Amino acid sequence: MSDLRDRLQSALGASYRVEKELGGGGMSRVFLAEEVELGRKVVIKLLPPEMAAGVNVERFRREIQLAAKLQHPHVVPLLSAGSKDDLIYYVMPFIQGESLRARLAKQGELPVSEAVRILKEVADALAYAHRHGVVHRDIKPDNVLLSEGHAVVTDFGVAKAVSSSTGESSLTSLGVALGTPAYMAPEQAVADPNVDHRADIYALGAMAYEMLCGRPPFSGPNAQAVLSMHVTEAPEPATKHRSTVPESLNSVIMRCLEKKAADRWQKADELIPHLDALLTPTGGITPTGTQPVPAVGAAAAAAKAHPVRVAGLFGLASVGVLAIVYAAVQLIGLPDWVFYGAIGLLVVGLPVMLLTGRRERQRAIASMTGVRMTTPVGLERHFTWGKAILGGGLAFAGLAIVAGGYMAMRVLGIGPVGTLVASGRLPERARLLVADFENRTTDSTLGASLSEAFRIDLAQSSVLRVMTRQDVAAVLRRMSRPATASITPELAREIAEREGLPAMVLGDVATVGREYALSARVIATSDGSELVAMRETAPDDGSILQALDRLSAKVRERVGDSFRSIRASRPLEQVTTSSLEALRLYSRAVEAQNAADYDRSIDLLQQAVAIDSTFGMAYRRLAVVLDNAGGERSRVQDAATRAFRHRERLPALEQYLAEAYYHESVEFDKAKTIAAYRSALDVDPTSWVALNNLANQLSTDRAQWVVAESLYKQALVSSDSSVWQHFSNLATVEVAEGKLGAAMATLDAFERKLPNNPNAYSAKAFFAFDRQDYAGAAEQIQKMSDAGRGVLAWERRRVGSSADLLRVRGKLAQAGELLDRQERTERDRGFLSQALGIAIGRARWETFYRDRPQRGVEALDDALQRYPLGQIPATDRPYLDLISAYAVSGRADKAQTLMREWERVVPEDLRRDPFRYNAEGDLAVAEKDPAGAARAFERFASEVGCPACGLYQLGRAYEAMARTDSALAAYQRGLDTPDFYRWLWDPEWRPAMLRRAGELHEQRGEREQAIARYSEFVNLWKDADPELQSQVTDVKARLARLAGEKR
Repeated sequence: MSDLRDRLQSALGASYRVEKELGGGGMSRVFLAEEVELGRKVVIKLLPPEMAAGVNVERFRREIQLAAKLQHPHVVPLLSAGSKDDLIYYVMPFIQGESLRARLAKQGELPVSEAVRILKEVADALAYAHRHGVVHRDIKPDNVLLSEGHAVVTDFGVAKAVSSSTGESSLTSLGVALGTPAYMAPEQAVADPNVDHRADIYALGAMAYEMLCGRPPFSGPNAQAVLSMHVTEAPEPATKHRSTVPESLNSVIMRCLEKKAADRWQKADELIPHLDALLTPTGGITPTGTQPVPAVGAAAAAAKAHPVRVAGLFGLASVGVLAIVYAAVQLIGLPDWVFYGAIGLLVVGLPVMLLTGRRERQRAIASMTGVRMTTPVGLERHFTWGKAILGGGLAFAGLAIVAGGYMAMRVLGIGPVGTLVASGRLPERARLLVADFENRTTDSTLGASLSEAFRIDLAQSSVLRVMTRQDVAAVLRRMSRPATASITPELAREIAEREGLPAMVLGDVATVGREYALSARVIATSDGSELVAMRETAPDDGSILQALDRLSAKVRERVGDSFRSIRASRPLEQVTTSSLEALRLYSRAVEAQNAADYDRSIDLLQQAVAIDSTFGMAYRRLAVVLDNAGGERSRVQDAATRAFRHRERLPALEQYLAEAYYHESVEFDKAKTIAAYRSALDVDPTSWVALNNLANQLSTDRAQWVVAESLYKQALVSSDSSVWQHFSNLATVEVAEGKLGAAMATLDAFERKLPNNPNAYSAKAFFAFDRQDYAGAAEQIQKMSDAGRGVLAWERRRVGSSADLLRVRGKLAQAGELLDRQERTERDRGFLSQALGIAIGRARWETFYRDRPQRGVEALDDALQRYPLGQIPATDRPYLDLISAYAVSGRADKAQTLMREWERVVPEDLRRDPFRYNAEGDLAVAEKDPAGAARAFERFASEVGCPACGLYQLGRAYEAMARTDSALAAYQRGLDTPDFYRWLWDPEWRPAMLRRAGELHEQRGEREQAIARYSEFVNLWKDADPELQSQVTDVKARLARLAGEKR
């Protein structure tokens, strides 16, 4: 710092003597100096060297000279400017006082009249400067100084000088130095080169907003977020944050903050009459009426003590006191009895005040009439206004002391009111198991239903983590027990000990006459001691859920949840359903899902939402189960949309998960999906659902693979390795990163932790397929089929995977038999979309394997005859598959017709599927537009999320553009890049890529590489169908020719 000061002193010479550095920020370092000749204090502002290095000194000097001509009472003038080497500085008078920023830091909101006065003076300064061609570009509280009761604006023209002399806008490498994000006009935020004086008017409005509301119109986690808000979001009215702001002033400010410069005030002059009007009221203040008062004030005292007046004033005061106490209870988190205690004190206080008023009225009347009253004795002598008010104050002070003592004991874990967490008997964020409620009623399903509801309600706790039924099912599998086993107290104790849980919750429900008695106990795992025991009753079965809600709140309160957190939680009926029957069905559906019986789970969930069409949690689970089971897209999207529509009936965590699932599966809006999952993690950082699904979103971006891997591992820890998706998803990203050993270890742990789970075998089959271990893949498919026998989703997976294994090796006849049977099965079950999808795939074979595109077109036409699109819901119609199939078969006209129909009948939000780019690429190829095809395939490859997807098509497009090097590189990546989803593409593209890569290597004279690719092709199709053997023979001939060549 001293070196910079010495250099500055050297540059200034003897004219100024630098005294000290005042600080700085943004565009300058600020020094206090003395002008030697005149003996006055000045401020010298020095551009940072890194900024000065890019400044054209002469141009900077010209701009400063223009600004220096300004002479105005509310403008701090520029005295001089200069430069030496890489130092550029300018000199201004030293202004005694403080900045507006400092005033705001101390006071927050300013009085309206003071804010208007400052606003008017700054507007006056801007109007003057604008008339002289000078735009400030950085109006903010830091650049407004308050001196002797007036506002003066500093640094006029400096931002423009820097910008003009560097040729850079406010959003260049100088960051936000040439403008401050909180006050930047939208045109500045987007670096519009045509920014003019109206940007100052926008900044003036933002500053006015902050003076009145104590906050700028927009705030966010970083500068980019704030800039985006300036461009896209409308500010809330100032009156929303401060009701005392006059509407006319609010209108002035909001017009300053219009997004389009043309909609703002066009000149700063235009604001001044409006601000003058606010500073000068149009009418005088009418004084309140007065009346004569007796000399001794007796008449007034008598009137004040009238019982009607006393009761009325006491009522108004009571309302105010109760409002304050209620606010304290809600905001601070005091127990409810504090509010009821306040009501009790006021009830007691009313007769006291009435008696006091009566006594005071008697004294006043006696004073006026000259009647002498007897001296009061006993309690009566205490009935005076002073003592009554003092007594009330002491009573409420006592209530406050008792409440404070109670809260202190609760937080510190002292005595019977101390919470389990505060007293150390339970760790914070402890993981608890809720056993099935012991059912002592005649309703055999009530226990399981109440257990699930209690689990959901207790999961709203901020200090507990509750094992879900899915978590429990995974533990039961590891214990070699049925996933749907009832969690009895004995089994709960065994699970808690096995999993290291500190406590478990046991509950029961019984009938007592017509009433239902519900109880819950928190039991320590270590010694079986009872930590908490609570009980509630319901007068009938229609009130059971409300009673369960109260029971959950009592347990949470004793465990350690704050009263505020408990009150913020939504009632059980709102986060689940008001229908006990719907809750029963939901509970059974969860059990079926945990047992991998997706068909039954879907049926039960559909029954539940048929009973209660606002059951948001059931809709969300239905969407997830349908998706996992490979259900029709329209059904998944309908369930996700309904869950989103009823998201206010979900707990906070579930609400964000429902929002994320909707944005992901319905709107295909990745940014909103990621934001919703991040919000879910703000509510619960250990939510394995949010961790896993956020990682899913990030894993489609190569640059985020490491982050996604970390999130998957966190999800595994959070779920205690009980959720199959975490294993398969982690293995997916590990394969993409080339960590094949780690991926295999993950899949082995998957099979070990979740034995006999069909997903484990399916994941291992994917891994084997990527390694071209087709025999190993077939073995895993058989295991998957055995584990998932009888479930439609696994039957579909078995047929499709088996057919893919046959296709990739050229065994089309066997694959065709499998798929033909499956097509008939899907048709007979009424799943026309799936049946048509199979038929489209079979039609593609004619083009890709047999080189008979006309036959392919005929097969497609025949498929549409069998399965008319009009009989399939619009969002389930496989338009993109049809477009690609017709395009690659040479019928661009039919593909184009289907593309237009897809755009017409499918909503725009549902057309954001990245597979659209694959279809557009195929269509572009058919229309002889290789450049357009390459662009589409490049976008497809970047967005679809699997490393090897779309690379064969991209290579063919490059070849059509005569970019053979790029084509060969695409083929090499498509063949060699590890990819867990290779199953999607290899059956059709791998043989073609091997052969084409070999041909390109041969053309380039790369003999060894050509031999390697040709050999892979021959080995892959060595047992291919006879109809494909001619291709194998051709490649063998090429191999023989290359092998016979001299090296």
